[in-house]
Amino acid sequence: MDEDESAKSGAGDPVAYIRKVGRGRTLSRDMSLEEAREAFSQLLKGRFTDAQAGAFLQALRIKELSQEELDGLMQVLEESSLKKPVLPHGGLVLNLASDTARKGGYASLLAANLLVNKGMSIGVVRSDPMLSGNEKSWDETQGLFGTRYAVLQQGKPIHVHDLIPALKNLRKIRKELGFRSCLHTAEKLLNPWPEKSLVLGISHRHYAERMAENLRRRGRAGKIVLGNHGTPDLVVHKETEVWEVFPGGDVRTIHISPQDVGLQPDPNVYSLGFFPNWKEEMARDGFGALGPVLLYHAAFLRYAAGEVAEPKEGLLPLLQLSGVS
Repeated sequence: MDEDESAKSGAGDPVAYIRKVGRGRTLSRDMSLEEAREAFSQLLKGRFTDAQAGAFLQALRIKELSQEELDGLMQVLEESSLKKPVLPHGGLVLNLASDTARKGGYASLLAANLLVNKGMSIGVVRSDPMLSGNEKSWDETQGLFGTRYAVLQQGKPIHVHDLIPALKNLRKIRKELGFRSCLHTAEKLLNPWPEKSLVLGISHRHYAERMAENLRRRGRAGKIVLGNHGTPDLVVHKETEVWEVFPGGDVRTIHISPQDVGLQPDPNVYSLGFFPNWKEEMARDGFGALGPVLLYHAAFLRYAAGEVAEPKEGLLPLLQLSGVS
């Protein structure tokens, strides 16, 4: 009996799925959509032992998640998700789920705060940096605002573990494994407000393509940014590649740069050594060295939300963005 027949005959048995995907790059086989749905459902329900869960996630990391496997995983996560708070119409969802050890700030989060202060409805998704232990990127970026600007979505951001409680059961094994698995990738696609366009970041082009196809198959709109360290932060020293998925199902790739909107931001603002200066820069007129970076991101987010037809049309006067009268 080959692995395909074994997985079908052993439906619901974790061992059958591990055997199918766990024979290395050359001998492993992709799961079908139905097999992936069943396997990930069993994983989230706790039907895998810790050893089986670790073997399964490691095998998928080596093999790489296929399109059908990603689609099956996302179907299971969506079916397991809880209700979310109601947000005003329009705007977008910024998914900042990441687990990078890099302790720099999120320019996209800063720009999102500025746009929320101007009335845009923005939902934010974040994840637990269980591998890196890096809460600093989020906490210190959001902390730059204090009470000066409106709080995102009238409260705390949606945490993936609160949206999908079953993921909490896998936190220990994921931390012990010590690598980013397909669950990290899938968390980036979570959008609790599907009527809004999703903005997310990823590091690898081939995964961006599969994620775009997943959004298309689910009838969702979004922008997948090949961003700074796998975040939605746009690269500022060169073009950023972005996969666009439109409500009607069309997919295209665009390249945008600061020069497209007439800006020349200093790429050093992304350096780890400069991050401690963000608070000081935010207090300067026009946000100091961060000003052009925030203008660039705000223009892109307005475009992602459908407020303007092209990123360059989303550029706001600095005084208007900063709220200075």
